[in-house]
Amino acid sequence: MENRSSNGWKFFALLFGAMLAGVVGLYIYRQQNPEYDPWEEPWENSSSPVDLGNGAAKEVAAEYEDVTDDEEASEE
Repeated sequence: MENRSSNGWKFFALLFGAMLAGVVGLYIYRQQNPEYDPWEEPWENSSSPVDLGNGAAKEVAAEYEDVTDDEEASEE
């Protein structure tokens, strides 16, 4: 007959196994999605038309206006 205290190692074995499975799962997920960065802000790679104050939207808008001006000039 087993002592009551002998079940303690089973708990830690299951805990260690779950942690190991989590680490392996995270490693495999990162291998499948190398560009994924959970700490990256969602608007850093956004192609949103909203000006976020970084100047990139102004550059794109200026290029777009140049292209439309060229197209209008070629149609006339």
